[in-house]
Amino acid sequence: MKLEDLGWNDFFQRQFEAARPGLVPARITAEYAGCYEVGLARGEALASVSGRFRHTAATTGEMPVVGDWVLLSDKPGAEKLPIQAVLKRKSKISRKTTDKEETEQPVAANADTVFIVQGLDANYNPRRLERFITAAWESGAAPVVILNKADLCPEAAKRAEETSLLTPGVPVIILDSVSLRGYEQLEPFLAKGRTIAFIGSSGVGKSTIINNLGAKKQKTSAVRESDSKGTHTTSTRRLLRLAGGSLLIDTPGMKEFEAWEAPDGFKETFCEIEDLSLKCRFTNCGHETEPGCAVRSALDLGILTQARYANYLKMKKEAAHQKARASLTEQLKRKAGAKKLSRAIKNFFKDS
Repeated sequence: MKLEDLGWNDFFQRQFEAARPGLVPARITAEYAGCYEVGLARGEALASVSGRFRHTAATTGEMPVVGDWVLLSDKPGAEKLPIQAVLKRKSKISRKTTDKEETEQPVAANADTVFIVQGLDANYNPRRLERFITAAWESGAAPVVILNKADLCPEAAKRAEETSLLTPGVPVIILDSVSLRGYEQLEPFLAKGRTIAFIGSSGVGKSTIINNLGAKKQKTSAVRESDSKGTHTTSTRRLLRLAGGSLLIDTPGMKEFEAWEAPDGFKETFCEIEDLSLKCRFTNCGHETEPGCAVRSALDLGILTQARYANYLKMKKEAAHQKARASLTEQLKRKAGAKKLSRAIKNFFKDS
């Protein structure tokens, strides 16, 4: 297997040449509990992070994820090859975990394009789409919106127009996965060596699309007619290869999605509101009760919809909460580190 078949290029080659000798590059192709599947020049293997790497990784965001290029020790006969480092990423899609810890959960790395899939049935949700778009812009990859299941929506073209207004500058593609109408519009994004990540909620048809593109068959299941919600037919993140040489990262459907620290993505997603905010009387305007608020004026004039405005405020507050929590966590880490150092100094002089 050639590394180029897995997306290797000069960006990663330069980092490899600067790394310490004795390590070999590999790409994470699947993620399991406690280990990874990797592709390297000699084929496929299982790998796990080394103790040293786990100890030095400052956050969960630094841990390997599907799509990452890593450096490992290729020990003959080893059951799992130890991962010693993760090469700098070209892009990283992350979300906030849904547990009480509220930490970063990387979803995929080194994607060139993010296919954000929504179903044109009861699954279609503009507010959820804004969340996915924000994460995609922040990741460093280029977002593309796919409106799947056009066969179930007589007003598919109208939905596409509405979506284009919500996502300025982002391609919007309508797919009928039964007749395969619209699939030709995906071809420009599927060039050899390019990596595409699929994200979306359960039941939108990601696995069906991937199957139709010619990847290894993925499990699919029907959705409930009552609410168009599906089950998690993809249970693990995987990197799949297409016959034409492009690579796909399939991810499980996500019921909840909150982008992780996405100031740039937020500005791109809500660019018209961000532009309006520059005209507010106060530079720190919260766009709620302050006088001279240009955003509120646009809302009153009907230029801005109530639903988009409400989602903008909600996501802005979530981002502020994340930032405050991250700052507090960093302060606590520094304090704990200072205490540890102080104890070490005391013990040193005590024993000397």
